[in-house]
Amino acid sequence: MRRWSVPGAGGPSGFSEAIGIEVDPEVLATARERLRAFPPVSLHGANALERAPELEGRLDLVATNPPFSAKYGRVQDPWRLGRFALAAGRRSEAVEVLFLELSVRALREGGILAIVLPEGLFANLPYRRVREWLLRHVRPLAIISLSRRFFRAKTGTLFARKGGLPSAVWLAHAEDEEDLNRISKEIHQGKGFRQPLEALGETWAPLYHLIPPAPSAAFPLLPLRALLWEMRGGHAKYGPRRVFSESGIPFLSAKTVTPWGIDLRPSRRRVRPGSPMDHPGTRARKGDVLFVRVGVGCIGRAAVVLEDDEEGIADDYLYILRFRPDRMRPEFFALLTQTRFFRGALQRIWRGTGTVTVLQRLLRELPVPVPPLSAQEPFAGAYRDLHRRAREGVAAMEEIQRIIARLEALLEESGDAPLIHSGPLGSNTETNPLRSASHPTHGSGTPSPGGKADRRSSGSSAS
Repeated sequence: MRRWSVPGAGGPSGFSEAIGIEVDPEVLATARERLRAFPPVSLHGANALERAPELEGRLDLVATNPPFSAKYGRVQDPWRLGRFALAAGRRSEAVEVLFLELSVRALREGGILAIVLPEGLFANLPYRRVREWLLRHVRPLAIISLSRRFFRAKTGTLFARKGGLPSAVWLAHAEDEEDLNRISKEIHQGKGFRQPLEALGETWAPLYHLIPPAPSAAFPLLPLRALLWEMRGGHAKYGPRRVFSESGIPFLSAKTVTPWGIDLRPSRRRVRPGSPMDHPGTRARKGDVLFVRVGVGCIGRAAVVLEDDEEGIADDYLYILRFRPDRMRPEFFALLTQTRFFRGALQRIWRGTGTVTVLQRLLRELPVPVPPLSAQEPFAGAYRDLHRRAREGVAAMEEIQRIIARLEALLEESGDAPLIHSGPLGSNTETNPLRSASHPTHGSGTPSPGGKADRRSSGSSAS
């Protein structure tokens, strides 16, 4: 638990004294060895949460990377909780929330805070109370979203000043240290993306504001709920009741959801009819779309149940979407989820730190471009053809990427993507726009605000 607090005055570095507080003896010993050439630095072995009264209003700068409750657990000690306003009346509190309050209280008026926090504190609704408390005590200056190259959890760094009038906030995303250097230079030069504080709304997560929504093409943008008959969540048992059988109903998990449809080969688990695992409300049938709701590496994947032998029990990592046939072809939607437009819009609404998820109520409101059914059908037919050949073992990722490129061109109203109003798909590229992509594919990646391709790894998977 590294906690660095630096009060300022004179001296060659601009500070007359530096105080470090560390609870881990090994980390403390390493820090003392590295900093023994700097006499103004004094290091103390202690839990900083217990030093709140003596630190109050003492420091000009606080820079800290506090422990996260995802690893160290929540604070439940009533005595300790009673010393923090953000824990008042609560049985437990995330340890990072207490460190955030401690850091703010330790600052003098006009002091600067730099703190690494889980993204959930910037984005999740349950932490809105924390963000509201912050606005009463500090003025946010910048929020930098950090990729998982920096920490295992999805994090961001908040820079804020204690006191002063509200102003615009710099927002940026860093994939690596090179990005951090670039962002630092831009801020010092007064460049970069700034958002008025009041425009941040319910979420301060930079990517929500940096990633543009879906393009406003000639097609209407409707909330997903307007295209659905039904959306419901899957279900699964855990512990002793999580029992599979050698035969029975297929168990559909995130592993079975692929770019070209349902593939039961990665997971051959079955559920015995009538067993506790056979939850009636989670049966997926032909025509349903299975949408992966959770997981850094798989969130947003979607596949259509196209065959009788693919019908099964959807687990709790999945949503079951049933579309209105007069508005959206399910196969078209499965392809749409792989476009950079949909991925960008989805990233604006997913929530979480170590594991990301998207809530049903937010997914229902996601704007979806809706071409006429005559424009959807060629893509739907191509999806069915890909699925048929995938079952035969001959489908290729390159082909689906070409289809996605054509769909993105259609959504951009590109002249390279004329609408097809009738007729089956053939092999003639003059009449089949799905097989005539002449520009690089974007696949399902989301462009980063800095213009780079999204390089995040598939950090977690669902089973």
